[in-house]
Amino acid sequence: FRSSDFGTLYTKLNLQPGIATVIDNFYICPTNKKKIILVSSSHNDRDQSLFISTDEGATFQKQPITFFVETLLFHPKEEDKVLAYTKEGKVKLEDT
Repeated sequence: FRSSDFGTLYTKLNLQPGIATVIDNFYICPTNKKKIILVSSSHNDRDQSLFISTDEGATFQKQPITFFVETLLFHPKEEDKVLAYTKEGKVKLEDT
């Protein structure tokens, strides 16, 4: 759910119509609060995707990834880059 009026009204996010999407975690860019990344798993946990918003969650673009995210860190100066620590113990640099 998303609220744009400080929690008075909420609207349900429909990231993938017809597909059960589980949000594992979310991250807000420290240098641009309008940029949000949701980390999601498929219902069967076989794959993960990033859902990236640049408008405070009003819209999202899906970006499939080939690894499972443990945690993400935004680059301190370049908001379009994130560092991902994987569940397999590897580090990945991704452009968003």
